[in-house]
Amino acid sequence: MTGDSTGEVRADVPEDQAGDARAHEGAARRVNPIPPSARAFQGLRAGVVSRVIAGAVDYALMAAATIGCWVTAAVLLFLIDPRDYVAPTWPFGVFLAVGFFLFVTYLTISFATTGRTAGGRLLGLRVVGRKGRRIPWWSALVRAVFCVVFPVGLFWCAVSRQNRSVQDVVLRTSVIHQWPVEHGVPALIDVEKRSEL
Repeated sequence: MTGDSTGEVRADVPEDQAGDARAHEGAARRVNPIPPSARAFQGLRAGVVSRVIAGAVDYALMAAATIGCWVTAAVLLFLIDPRDYVAPTWPFGVFLAVGFFLFVTYLTISFATTGRTAGGRLLGLRVVGRKGRRIPWWSALVRAVFCVVFPVGLFWCAVSRQNRSVQDVVLRTSVIHQWPVEHGVPALIDVEKRSEL
């Protein structure tokens, strides 16, 4: 038996149980990072506006990466032969080929691993497959090529009752609102159930 600061007597609690209790209390006190106004959308399919903004961010990043490849090539040529250096002049087709390769690689890895691109993470979006699960690598590759070759397919979600783009309809995927939360924060919404196809 021990006494606390108020003079009350209580039974001794084993150290491991006390530690579990403190951990539970700490988890209960964690603040959910999702804004209150956005919590109702967690797990629902995203609309055209948020998806267009996320896509614009990704396109801007890949355009910068493509230009970065040209800058890298120019620097390497200068280092190899600074006396006779001439800045490389890539035909427009080369820029397109490099950009296509970078974009498809970037989207494939993003879709197949976390389901989030940089733009998707910024907007709280995630690409999922059937029943809210992560899509396989082959599906991620096909979707990436589809998105790069036919980007206007995104706008089909503006008229789709299920907010699905052409890519989503063909590959049975969805883009949902899913803001990342810390482990241990109570889930307000069953994401898998709400994103189920």
